[in-house]
Order: sequence, then structure tokens, then C-alpha cells
Amino acid sequence: MRQCVPNHLTTYTVANLVGSGSYGSTLASSFIGSGSAGDVTQVVAGLDVDFNTGTISNGSLQVEVAGSQAWDIDFAGSVNNGLVDLNSLGGTLSDPGGIISHSIDANLGGVFTGISADAFVGGFDLIDELNQFNHVDGIYTIER
Repeated sequence: MRQCVPNHLTTYTVANLVGSGSYGSTLASSFIGSGSAGDVTQVVAGLDVDFNTGTISNGSLQVEVAGSQAWDIDFAGSVNNGLVDLNSLGGTLSDPGGIISHSIDANLGGVFTGISADAFVGGFDLIDELNQFNHVDGIYTIER
């Protein structure tokens, strides 16, 4: 039996992508993390990206910690030659009693992955600037 072998390979990278995409939490999404109040019990995230311009918009990250803390962060950013730069637009930390803080120091990052950027793997390190003992960090995946 004879096999057909291509005489060239095409490599696709995020730097070569065009068009746009929306990413969000799905059943295939996963996460891991922990913080001062315990382990991360839920992550819901989403973002829109325009690969033509490199603009990342409508970014949102909601992290629940042990059912006792809820961190909500909005973000935007860019992707340039496959490198992702994210910036927090503000956020809150709350518990069942209400809002604890509006001063969240958010260190966010990530990378698009898959043959045609089918998923985004993100990381977060969140600290309450009013009480630095309140913090959470972890990683998550979202899909197109």
C-alpha cells in the first residue's frame, strides 16, 4: 500500500490568523486555583478578539472562591504576533454580605492555543488593595 505524503507543511500560528472570535466558558472549560478564602470553585470568563486589528475587548472574569468570595474583573487588551497583553478595567470583590472592595490589583495574562486558536488559556493573580490578605490566583480555559 502506498501512502501519500504532502511535500510541504503549512504552519498556522495566532500571528497568521484573520477574522474575529468570541470565547467563553463552556462545558469543556476547566480551571484551577486557590486564594486566601480557599480553593477556586467556579470560573466564568469571556472575551472577544479581532485578529485583524489585534484588539481584545469585552473581557470578563468571574472567580468564585469556596462559595464565600466573588471576584469580578473586566478587561481589554491586545494580541500582537501571538503575544497577549491584558489590562484590567476595574473590578470588585464581594462576599454574601455585599461588596468588600472596588480596589482590585489584577495581573492577567494568557495565550490562544489550538490549530486555529480554538481556545484561550488564561491566568490571573488578584489582590484586594484594601486588604492584601484577600487574594486569589489560578488558570482557566475558555473556548471559541
